[in-house]
Amino acid sequence: MEEGLRRQHEVLNRLSALPRKMVSLHGRENITEFVLHELCQKDCLNFEKAAYFIDNPDFNCLKGLAGFWRPEAYSSQEDIWANPKSFSAYMQESPFNKKIRNFAHISSRKNHESDEQVVQLIAQGFEFGNPGYYSWDMKHDNHGLLVYEKQIKTGDACSVEHVLNGLSLLAFCPIF
Repeated sequence: MEEGLRRQHEVLNRLSALPRKMVSLHGRENITEFVLHELCQKDCLNFEKAAYFIDNPDFNCLKGLAGFWRPEAYSSQEDIWANPKSFSAYMQESPFNKKIRNFAHISSRKNHESDEQVVQLIAQGFEFGNPGYYSWDMKHDNHGLLVYEKQIKTGDACSVEHVLNGLSLLAFCPIF
């Protein structure tokens, strides 16, 4: 199988398994961290550093929900979905994840700021060297924003459609 097709198949397999894994953790407060961690893995979207935010214009709030940085990533050989308590405890202590979760700002949507302006603010505050982002509409007029560190890679790019389909799964995670 051609390398590009093999990679695409790998990503689609990983994305298609996520809804079932998410349901297995029904009732947990930090499903967002599980999903972001899974999406960032090398055999999925392969983000080295990523942060997920939700913009709620009704409450005039842009809130950080989860962060992933590979040097701080959960590295246990245990499957995070099979041992959610261990992963959850680890993520509560992850410095980058804690910084992201503590981020709160006024809504960029309500205040007519562009995604680019907000991404620059986040990139400076969280030391994203070469920031990229994806944004998408969510239920209840909310808006999702994923800021990530762009890597120069050849042959590893996922289509924008696959990335947005994967990121849209974050909209099904509870927000606490």
